[in-house]
Amino acid sequence: MNNFKNICFFGGGSWGQALAITLARTGYPTSILVSDKKRKEILNSNNSNCFPDIKFPNLIKAFCEKQNLKNYDLIFITTESLRVESSLSEIIKINPQSNVIITSKGFANLKGETFPQLIFKKYSQLSFGVLTGPTFADEVARNLPAAALIASKNKILANNVSKLFFNSSLRLYLSDDVIGASIAGAIKNIMAIGAGVSDGLKLGDNAKAALITRGIEETCRIINKCGGKKETAFGLAGIGDMTLTCSTPHSRNMKFGLDLVKKNKQYKNKLVEGLNALKAAKNLSERLEIETPIIDAINDIIYNKKDFQLIISELFNRPIKSEFNLN
Repeated sequence: MNNFKNICFFGGGSWGQALAITLARTGYPTSILVSDKKRKEILNSNNSNCFPDIKFPNLIKAFCEKQNLKNYDLIFITTESLRVESSLSEIIKINPQSNVIITSKGFANLKGETFPQLIFKKYSQLSFGVLTGPTFADEVARNLPAAALIASKNKILANNVSKLFFNSSLRLYLSDDVIGASIAGAIKNIMAIGAGVSDGLKLGDNAKAALITRGIEETCRIINKCGGKKETAFGLAGIGDMTLTCSTPHSRNMKFGLDLVKKNKQYKNKLVEGLNALKAAKNLSERLEIETPIIDAINDIIYNKKDFQLIISELFNRPIKSEFNLN
């Protein structure tokens, strides 16, 4: 049974469309807020530039008028990460009673503030959750099986959102760790850039396995220091999503790392969430005095143009220590 009368996706990109298609397959009508009339016309004619081979379901309607947000009791934010704060502001202004689910993977700003921290500070009465996990939009749109996490302090909200997708190919697991889920979704994009660099340099599978594993350790440290639950890093939001995005150039972040080594400039016109997350994570780790050698190394590669081989040497010549140290 659907506990929500009207469902909307704030953002007409591939992820919002994929989730809307998934719900349409289970019989739920939804709407998508898009930024321009041309995209609205395309979607309302049952077509999609994101998924040209998939006939868009009749149960999905697109609109451009933000004032219409007042009609929805469940709104999924599916924009890029740095647009989430402005999207929240618009939703709160028009419909403060709505439930909001953030599906963007990144930080709220370059200071390293998470989406939950932003909401707790500015919109403390908002009922919200975070949907994250190992999901490529095109595979979800094509009805291939996937699992993800819905995290919320509001257990009823998390359970009801999970029920929406119950008969679909997207299975949602429950969590109350909104901080950990949000951080894990951001850090995995950074590590995917590193994995792309590793593959571009032909460092081998051993090196990439080490990067993923130690990347999870750095994720744990950040989650722990920010008040989340470190075990979230070992679930779908953490190691699940990191493994996916570090495994294939299907991930835009990993493709960016590969292109960086090859000096291929094609990525310049594409959204690479890991770049914004990298700046934010670097600022956050410095402010909280968290040791993050892999994040630092990727930052040196991209922003300080440091030599690849020198960075590898520095990582392998760090002082010997125990594997796990969350302090």
